[in-house]
Amino acid sequence: MIIARPKGPEIILTVNKLTMIYQQVVNELIKIALTQHNVRSAGYGDIYNFMNTTPNIKYNVFYVTPAQMQSEEEFDRITLNLFHISRLENLEGDNILQLHSISKEVLDNVVKIFCEEFDTDTYGTTYYQMFNQRFQDLCCGCYMTVTLLIPKSLCIDE
Repeated sequence: MIIARPKGPEIILTVNKLTMIYQQVVNELIKIALTQHNVRSAGYGDIYNFMNTTPNIKYNVFYVTPAQMQSEEEFDRITLNLFHISRLENLEGDNILQLHSISKEVLDNVVKIFCEEFDTDTYGTTYYQMFNQRFQDLCCGCYMTVTLLIPKSLCIDE
């Protein structure tokens, strides 16, 4: 059985001629995030590079960074860091707690919709970290580290 083989910049996971491409999982998460009221832009890769070099960022940002992937006979466990980032005017703002709460809710919604849409689930404990961070702008938000349990029989049509 072939578990993973490189094909260009992506990894294709193959079982019984059905494929689930890692890239498709990330793309679906981004697509779902962009339907959320509190998301105006989204991406994948190095969050620090994106936040520090992208001119005129459209806040609020949803961003995916890779963590790890484990392959078992019937499932792949894909662990990702999902970020939701808002812009702040100053650190004394009364709305930081509210923005942290909104960020967590947005991330939860994206994962919930993904799991419902593709009849899958999360695996293990989901971790959240609220933050205030100076990128090129002063920002705050939340990131979650979540593991998605992806059946190898799942195939997403793009």
